[in-house]
Amino acid sequence: MKWYKKLYLGESIRQHGKMAKYQIAYGKHPEDYYCVMLPEDPSDLLDILPGRMFKGGRDRMKDRTIIGLAGDKAEAFALTRQIIEDVYVQTGTLDIPAFLEI
Repeated sequence: MKWYKKLYLGESIRQHGKMAKYQIAYGKHPEDYYCVMLPEDPSDLLDILPGRMFKGGRDRMKDRTIIGLAGDKAEAFALTRQIIEDVYVQTGTLDIPAFLEI
């Protein structure tokens, strides 16, 4: 998996973002988090996946890019809205990969 260098973090995990990132990357209690990722299907804007999807190790998601982490599902939706809003306000488009320079 790849990590966006300016990772978006939800309010509930802002204090321990590095630990959350470690737990997701190594499959150590990732079920406590939700990941906002670039989509597999190019017709989608973003994907939200529960951390339990990373339980089997990092090879499973090796081609995915995580751009945000949230502490729960509602926070993941709010973070997704924030990312989309940032992209649209600053560029006038919904080209998220271009905005994030990924």
